Amino acid sequence: MPSRRQLLTTGVLSGAALLIPSPASAARAAAAAVAAQKLDATKIHKYKTRLPIPAAMPAVSRKGGTDHYAVAVRQFRQQILPPGLPKTTVWGYGSAAHGGTFGYPARTIEARVDRPVEVTWINGLVDGKGRARPHLLPVDQTLHWANPAGGAGHQDLPAHLTSTPRQYTGPVPIVTHVHGAHATEEADGYPTAWYLPHADLPRGFAAAGSDYAAMREKAESYGARWRPGEAVFRYDNDQAPGTLWYHDHTLGLTRLNVYAGPVGFYLLRGGDGDLPEGTLPGPAPRPDDPDGTRYYEIPLVIQDRSFRRDGSLYYPDSRSQFHDAFAGPYAPVSDIAPVWNPAYLADTVVVNGRTWPQLTVEPRRYRFRVLNGSNSRSFILKIAAGATAPRPATAAVPFWQIGSDGGWLRTPVRLDQLLLGPGERADVIVDFTGLKEDTALYMINEAPDVPYAAGTLGTDYQAANPATTGQVMKLLVVGLRGRDTSVPRST
Repeated sequence: MPSRRQLLTTGVLSGAALLIPSPASAARAAAAAVAAQKLDATKIHKYKTRLPIPAAMPAVSRKGGTDHYAVAVRQFRQQILPPGLPKTTVWGYGSAAHGGTFGYPARTIEARVDRPVEVTWINGLVDGKGRARPHLLPVDQTLHWANPAGGAGHQDLPAHLTSTPRQYTGPVPIVTHVHGAHATEEADGYPTAWYLPHADLPRGFAAAGSDYAAMREKAESYGARWRPGEAVFRYDNDQAPGTLWYHDHTLGLTRLNVYAGPVGFYLLRGGDGDLPEGTLPGPAPRPDDPDGTRYYEIPLVIQDRSFRRDGSLYYPDSRSQFHDAFAGPYAPVSDIAPVWNPAYLADTVVVNGRTWPQLTVEPRRYRFRVLNGSNSRSFILKIAAGATAPRPATAAVPFWQIGSDGGWLRTPVRLDQLLLGPGERADVIVDFTGLKEDTALYMINEAPDVPYAAGTLGTDYQAANPATTGQVMKLLVVGLRGRDTSVPRST
């Protein structure tokens, strides 16, 4: 069987092709895009929709010194593209008892330092007749992945294959991870502790991962009860306040499951390490705020996505569509996976579940909790006076970073640009004080449209396409509606 090393040394796959598609692969990608009816990102109108601001997730109860939640993953349709274009089928988290709470991204779990949170995470990927739903995206069965079809004892292992398999159409495994949380292993979203929905399953399929039973036993030792299709995770929140987020963590499927939509913020507040109430801009969204409530602390989930013309999510269903010109043989004949791409950078920017939205801001301070929820794309964010200004653009308003993945910084740091790799978070203050009404600003992206690039913009790499992935969102200044009582950064 030819190995990757042999393929590389014989010139079938060059090192340069790992970063820059060859003309042959570019032509193949273009043909594949036409065949898949891929939506041209340059044709998507920008700044036609208001930025959605996720509310807080409603709790089941707050009795006994613990906040209890029941959170499911379900499939639904959402208007991600601008009105006039089709809706998109996605997955998202929501309160199992409140059908109107499901969305992409999910509502925010608000937690307090040293106050435990217990979440029943439910795999609700079933249709109206109780049948398990298939994946929205192409699953590569040649990888080391959850592999429910392997059955008990062979799940979480590569399938025994004699030829390149067809696309997986079985039920979808889920297990949720709170990214950044201090958690014991049974509550950490162990990649091999996944579970399928409680539904009729194909004969011989494993209903859960190889470590699910062991994690369930540990959780039940302190009173948690796991039912089929569920897991109960307890978070003691014995850590500094900070910006955390939750997402799927299934072995070999994390990239696809996250791309399909189930992500949300988990914000930890309070404790001796927090700032006094009123120091920073607020309020943040609550579970039952009426429409039109003004927020000055706003979560921002920034991701790249691609779409088909029918509104559905686009993700490459073969390696040769995006990554390189290698057209086979694929695994198991070689060790090259047929579907998995080492990196995929999509061509549309989505913020809080909308493509290129607009946010109205008052001439005052705002607190943005920013997450790069992309799989492969990094962002270099900047607030500029023009959406397509020559790169590098001049920063019109700086970021004042006050926190990062692990919590507070020692002191606020003034930044003209904000670099975020996949999964990274930044807690920033942006001060619009003194700006005139109707001033238009743009959050832009100056990171490259290829992975792994570094160095100096314009010399070592080119910025993202200013017509598409180089734009993120519009900020339009409106009149001041109330006095800003937050503490200026100079104090």
